[in-house]
Amino acid sequence: MKKKPSNPDLLLERRLIDFFRDKSKEKYVLLLEAFRCTDVLVPAAPTANELPFGNEGILKQTVFRPDVIYMASENKRLMPIFSDPTKIPSDYASGKTVFMHCSGWIKAFYAGNSEGVILNPFSDISFLLTPDQIRILSLFRQTTSEYR
Repeated sequence: MKKKPSNPDLLLERRLIDFFRDKSKEKYVLLLEAFRCTDVLVPAAPTANELPFGNEGILKQTVFRPDVIYMASENKRLMPIFSDPTKIPSDYASGKTVFMHCSGWIKAFYAGNSEGVILNPFSDISFLLTPDQIRILSLFRQTTSEYR
């Protein structure tokens, strides 16, 4: 039987640190599995200061649009995600930040206009997911009770 960690909220960060210490295939797979079973914070794109009402005061249907940032070090437009609220800089300007499970932020990625996803982009240790890696994540079997 697999043992559930004492604090599953730290699972993704622990797997990220483990992967940076030892970039083996096993650690890479464990990191991808941690992405599958950990909720992350996804900032929405900043919105214009307009009222959300359409014709005759009817509320418009809103669609979540993820924020996209340009990372000069990667020369790419990337969708940022965060493992913890403390990883978001206080001066980071975005729309509302929401918790999302893997399937949710993958859908947001495909609905957005970016070249990948970056975990904790403003931290010492970050991780870039390419579209190919995101596709692989979307193919993983969903098992919410599986922690290593």
